[in-house]
Amino acid sequence: MVDVVLEKEMPGPTEDVGRPLIELRGITRRYGNGTTALAGVDLVIGPGERVAVVGRSGSGKSTLLNVLGLLDAPDEGEVLIDGHPVEAAQDRVRAEWRSSELGFVFQRSHLIPALSVRENVLLGLRYSNASLDHADQVVTDSLRAVGLEHKEQALARTLSGGEMQRVAIARTLARPARLWLADEPTGNLDSAQSLEIIEELKRRAAERGAALVVVTHEPDVAARLDRVVTLRDGLVVADSAHATTPAHGPDQDRGDLPTRDRRPRTRLTARLARTLRFVAQGITSNAGRTASGTLASAVAVALAVTALGLAQSASGQVTELFDAQRATQVTAALAADGTSDARWPVRVDTVAEFPGVTGVEHWRYRTGVPVANGALAALTVDLVEVDEAPGAITDTAVTWAPGDDRVLAEGEVLLGADLARRLGVAQLDVSPEITVQGAPLRVVGLVTASRSGTATGSAFVGPGATGDLAASLSSELFVETVPGAARNVADRLHDLADPFQTTRMTIHPVLEPNAFRGELQDSVSASLQVLAVVAALAGLVGVVFVNLLSVSSRTAELGVRRAFGARRGELVTLVVGECTALAVLGAVVGLAVGFVAIMVVTAAARWQPMFDERLLLVPLAGALVFGLLGGLPPAIAAGRIEPADAVRS
Repeated sequence: MVDVVLEKEMPGPTEDVGRPLIELRGITRRYGNGTTALAGVDLVIGPGERVAVVGRSGSGKSTLLNVLGLLDAPDEGEVLIDGHPVEAAQDRVRAEWRSSELGFVFQRSHLIPALSVRENVLLGLRYSNASLDHADQVVTDSLRAVGLEHKEQALARTLSGGEMQRVAIARTLARPARLWLADEPTGNLDSAQSLEIIEELKRRAAERGAALVVVTHEPDVAARLDRVVTLRDGLVVADSAHATTPAHGPDQDRGDLPTRDRRPRTRLTARLARTLRFVAQGITSNAGRTASGTLASAVAVALAVTALGLAQSASGQVTELFDAQRATQVTAALAADGTSDARWPVRVDTVAEFPGVTGVEHWRYRTGVPVANGALAALTVDLVEVDEAPGAITDTAVTWAPGDDRVLAEGEVLLGADLARRLGVAQLDVSPEITVQGAPLRVVGLVTASRSGTATGSAFVGPGATGDLAASLSSELFVETVPGAARNVADRLHDLADPFQTTRMTIHPVLEPNAFRGELQDSVSASLQVLAVVAALAGLVGVVFVNLLSVSSRTAELGVRRAFGARRGELVTLVVGECTALAVLGAVVGLAVGFVAIMVVTAAARWQPMFDERLLLVPLAGALVFGLLGGLPPAIAAGRIEPADAVRS
């Protein structure tokens, strides 16, 4: 069998090799609920000793084991290893001692379910200061010792309870520790297996020159150890040795047990390397956790990318439509002082023939014109006289009577939809008639929408529909132009339409092709960018929630890592590393989904898709934000895990 040799300092010629391996002096441990688990315990364990700790439930056995294993810090008293006090208040110091000197078999196996048996055994070895040159052989030998070499590649979650406990024992056998601590290691094994495992622990401890402390309720197990320490109510009430002489391993025979004149240390590069290995292992081994973490990040990034991409596409499309509809229109209001002015001085033909003009509508207004629908209703309304039925130039929508030629001829009238309801005109297919200024006119259509806000409440007639109407003193001229010509038409419109200046003309502001483009585009973009930020924040909350759930479900695993020597900072780095890696995967997926969503939406809306290459920075930013910010709260929670509490969970 190939053993892993712990790199250690050899004692000098003047060093005392007979000093205790570990010593407890006046150890008191109280819990927050007022329970005193240990009350001034003194205990000395020498190199190579094999000790059973017995007592009733609640006597303090597990707490004593946690203090011996530096999983828990006492409230009073001190712990000495090789005669040197351990700075119990410094978690980093205790973690280094656990990494180099201690091995554990917990009451529960505390295997990582998603890892193979081999990787679970390697876990304890990787957190030690041992060389990994012969790690494969060490794992195989350790599993063979517990009869599970044939299960090396099986996932831990597929094992029975007894098999899990034997793997946990193999995990400790693989560590080059000087003090092995076992809390009810045979609780899940039958009698024959229990005695076999205890003998194997004794033999391996003897080979390594390691001390062995076993907490047990089984008299047969205690009888096979050299010394029995009995606890009652947190006190040592008996400490007896059997007649047999403790076995000494080869290390003791040579007198070369290591002594520590300074704290053991693990290099930063070594800690970082093993943490990165564990990050990769965690991502590849646990499909469910990887999928949930990736999905949370992917959803957030996809929504953000989609919103930002649509912001660009929509703003471009909206401004193009805006320019097409508004920057090609010129509207002018004309007013005459009295009937002595020219009755209709507006020269519509001259305006229509001007270069760049594509269409003209001239609406002449008369107010207070009586309109009646027989005996049903009689009103006074605004009457609009037009040369042709209003249409696209004024964005007017007309619902024509069935079979009508869509031309407003003499003797016909178009009613605004609101006015038609007031007059009780509902069915166009029966050719309804109304009277306007006493003249009967047939209703041939309903005006349902128009650029003019009053059109749906007015009536429209052609020239000469009623002969006795008073002259119109106000009118409105609507001109449609080609893009870019509206400004020039507006400048010349008064001279073109009213060369003799017989009316007052007010030209509405003309929107240039680029007028308000920036403002409109910024408004649309800002709205969708806010949506992107909201989506990102919602995604961040989801990532934090998923990661917190992941940490809470891994309390025992993280506690075991701490027991084998992981520092708080290593757990923080582990969790943040996993979160960042999953965020990167999610960002890549989210980018692809977001790009597809942009193409689908723009195709459905018949927009020109726009995708700024700078959007490629979104996944990178998302990975950093979701990895760091999303991983920090669960990482802090992981760093706060106390190993003693975790292994009891």
